[in-house]
Amino acid sequence: MEAINCKHVEPNGKVCRRVAFRNLFYCYAHRHLYLGGETRTEYEKRRKTLSEGRKTLPEEDPDYEPPIMKAMLEDPEPRTDPEPEQEPRPLPPDWDELQEEGGWWDAALVDPTPEERKKEALANAEAAKRSLKAEEIYTVASLGGEVTDEMFGRDLPSSIVMGGITGAGILLAIPFLPVIALIVLAAAFGGNVGSGGGAVATDIISSMSEQLWKPPIFAIFISGGSLLGFSDHRKRTEALARGYADLGEAAESGNDLQ
Repeated sequence: MEAINCKHVEPNGKVCRRVAFRNLFYCYAHRHLYLGGETRTEYEKRRKTLSEGRKTLPEEDPDYEPPIMKAMLEDPEPRTDPEPEQEPRPLPPDWDELQEEGGWWDAALVDPTPEERKKEALANAEAAKRSLKAEEIYTVASLGGEVTDEMFGRDLPSSIVMGGITGAGILLAIPFLPVIALIVLAAAFGGNVGSGGGAVATDIISSMSEQLWKPPIFAIFISGGSLLGFSDHRKRTEALARGYADLGEAAESGNDLQ
């Protein structure tokens, strides 16, 4: 069977030039538009019969071509209304202005005077019932205040001994920490350790103490605590010396200006 071109015609008059598919009059792409149409074999048989002299109806004319279905146009894209213009986003509020309007922010609040800073450092130490920290010692000394032995705290030997005692105490407390954590968790979730919990706690403390409470480990913790005590005393000493040095420089600068 010879090859022929597809007989499909687009609505705009453009003729398809593809080769017809198999025994049809239309190509593979357009065959679904003519379902149930006459095949080329059927057309040749009908033409042969008509060539023998039978009168034919107009649709039986050998040159008659089956009606062409109009290609379905693609659905047009839905129209979309133009989006309304978006309003500009408001700027974040100026918190300084709001706080000033609310009365709980004073833009004219001045920095504390040296005397007020010295009193604050002394008040903090007195309220905590402790000696001054290194930065507090520097504040008092640099502002002309007297740093007494009570304010300064422990001397070097006492700092080293107390650091070692603190290290040993931490080591002694470690086996009890898991038990304390277990009790806290049980209380937080509304549970109860119960009678079996005492045995578990005893086993935990016994096991950890056997592993940790050994002379070499005690020596490590005591040495570490002593080193921390020495470091704390050194920081306080340096802060005191630096505070007095800055005080002397400030006094010399004042005399030069006069």
